Amino acid sequence: MSCSQCTTTPKLPAGPQVLHLNAAHEYILEKIGSLLVQGGVQPDRHGTYLSATIEDFATIIHMLGSSDSLTELECQNINILPLSPGESLDFGKMGRTKTLEGWYTLHRARDLVWILDNGSLTVHFQPIVDAATQEIYAYECLARGVLADGQLMNPGAMFDAARKTGMLFNLDRQCRESAIKTAAVKNVHKSIFINFQPSSIYNPEFCLRDTVHWARQLDFDPRSIVFEVVETEKVTNLSHLMHILQYYKEKGFRTALDDVGSGYSSLNLLVSMAPDIIKMDMELVRDIHCSDMKQSVARALIGLAREAGCKILAEGVETRSEWDWLQAQGVDYLQGYYFGKPSAEPLRQL
Repeated sequence: MSCSQCTTTPKLPAGPQVLHLNAAHEYILEKIGSLLVQGGVQPDRHGTYLSATIEDFATIIHMLGSSDSLTELECQNINILPLSPGESLDFGKMGRTKTLEGWYTLHRARDLVWILDNGSLTVHFQPIVDAATQEIYAYECLARGVLADGQLMNPGAMFDAARKTGMLFNLDRQCRESAIKTAAVKNVHKSIFINFQPSSIYNPEFCLRDTVHWARQLDFDPRSIVFEVVETEKVTNLSHLMHILQYYKEKGFRTALDDVGSGYSSLNLLVSMAPDIIKMDMELVRDIHCSDMKQSVARALIGLAREAGCKILAEGVETRSEWDWLQAQGVDYLQGYYFGKPSAEPLRQL
């Protein structure tokens, strides 16, 4: 089993609650009291804090969090501790306290909570082309959340909500495992690229246990799975990332760095991490055939990759002219809308 952080989904308290609220300033507390009264709740004053018995926590949090009467800074300085009726107020329960901003953010992330609770993820596959053979070499697996009404929640919105609410560990784990399971169901017999965020893995021996289990359970050749570091430019703890990549390599998987060439830190990672594959940033690829500066950077990057023993993949290819220039420079793999958009059913041939 994975660690508790990788399987826990925070939720708003359900049923009647007794709220205990305090604020950084007296005037903020008075605002809160007035808003509660307007919402049909009569709070009690206890020196520096208010208490109020309510029937539905989510309704009150929505009312307070969406109020034009409170600024963002004020919401950050209002602390709310919900207790079930009959629970005593003591120091041991203070860990449940969140700011109004924190509770409201969690309230707005209820779609993500539903997705994670129900394992409601789907995976789209974008083809990756072998530049030499011009055939599909692999697929990048891209997760989407499926809401109760069947609508899709895009990964940007999911991961943004997850970061703000402490659900990143759980979301990243479910996305990795969904990619492996869906590839098996779809009979994908090519390599698959699976994204992961280093900040979502605090201890690879625990956090990645289930991911490795499913790869073995579904008879994947470890070399056919490439774990791809996303948001490379935001990596700050190099030793932690090295620990994760080493864990993957020890289990037989391959690794890739995303968005290389978008800044100094990604080049530094290339030198330090020695991944199997590096992905050239799509901003560098865009109209590369027209830009001497981009071409110079790309040639240097390709040369550095060759010296490091890495394969290089150019992502974001949208035109034949971009493809021709990149292929002439010896890029190994190509990816982009020119070859195919992400789709629920893997594209089997170009």
